[in-house]
Amino acid sequence: MGQTGLCRTEASQVDAGGELLLTGPPCIIAGPGLEDTAEALRKKMGCAGRQHVIFLFDTVDRERLFDQLSLLQQLQGFALPDSDDAPNKWKTYAQEGRYAWGRAHRVTVVIPWYRPCQMERTSRWEPQSGAPWTNSVPEGRWLDVPTARTLATLMAAEAPAPPGAGPAIALDSRPIVPLWRPPLSLFFVELHEEEPVRSAVPSKVNIRTERFVPFFLDVFKERKNFPGIDQLFVLFPDHGAFSRYKGSVEDRLGLAADHILYINKTRVGDQIKQEQKLNYELSEGGTGEKTFFDKGSHVLVIDDFTNSGSTLFGAVTLVRSLLRSSGGLMGLSEKEQIEGLPVSIFVSHLVAAYTPETVTKIRKKLAALGPTCKLYTTDSIPLTTKILEDDRQAEVLPLADFFLEYLR
Repeated sequence: MGQTGLCRTEASQVDAGGELLLTGPPCIIAGPGLEDTAEALRKKMGCAGRQHVIFLFDTVDRERLFDQLSLLQQLQGFALPDSDDAPNKWKTYAQEGRYAWGRAHRVTVVIPWYRPCQMERTSRWEPQSGAPWTNSVPEGRWLDVPTARTLATLMAAEAPAPPGAGPAIALDSRPIVPLWRPPLSLFFVELHEEEPVRSAVPSKVNIRTERFVPFFLDVFKERKNFPGIDQLFVLFPDHGAFSRYKGSVEDRLGLAADHILYINKTRVGDQIKQEQKLNYELSEGGTGEKTFFDKGSHVLVIDDFTNSGSTLFGAVTLVRSLLRSSGGLMGLSEKEQIEGLPVSIFVSHLVAAYTPETVTKIRKKLAALGPTCKLYTTDSIPLTTKILEDDRQAEVLPLADFFLEYLR
């Protein structure tokens, strides 16, 4: 994945007249962690040309971060030394200008999962005597470094100018003076918060922040076992997710306001508390409370990502405790709750602390909720989702289908 290999690939695409071939489908590249997604996308889109480079950027494997940033720079402009500099071990071509200049026609960087997504802002922290650090002290003396903004800035950085005396020719029809640079786009999938990262990127770089949830809602609605809008309730485990996705639920599923629920959640440091109450917005303003479910209902829990699954599974336990019998009685047995109230969970990114051990714990928690509870996620983090491939209660949706719709 180094720059030498890139030059060999681009050089092989030069025709007899010295022009870089710019026709055909896009070139799709990826590191080992995302190669399966890249291969699936190649089969759907083709991969014969070099006009448009789609780069699936892996933020999970941080050991490859520098390599990928370097490759991203090279795609926007690289030197192809003249062959007669080989005896000099490629040391003199730059100073003498004996090289050609290659570059992609367009570069789209696709980030299936943005690892530093929660670190997009500065928070104040303060140590507590005999207790964990807290971010609830207004005058906290310790500050976060917003690494999500930093990485976005690095990804959008302009590539260096040609070295030395400058290239003799360009491998395409674009000018060298002034230097033409290929348009660069950054494509983020389901960011935790879009605006802080968006504001870190220069205006000349196109940034797209697409959400997978609307796409999933379309897929869910087309399933044969879709319960129908009268029986379906969508639940968000916090008000932030409710605010982000409420419009999509209304648009894609057509649910009434009292079928779109949320739980109030508080977070201090790494401690999360869920209020044991289901809320919904009233059309006239204010909030209402969902106090029970009847048999035949189906609850769909939605969130953007999860580390342990505790918030999602806690929501399942809460809604099942509100199931009532046909006679209106509450307090049903666990077996009656499992059989009487099917629950689906969708989470865009299964982070699971990036460890197989955590995925195993999530699988056990899922199994404990019974066969009527099913987990849906995407393959944005193959490190974790590959472990779910044989789980009957889990389904991993390929991002290649989503990318096909948005990258044509």
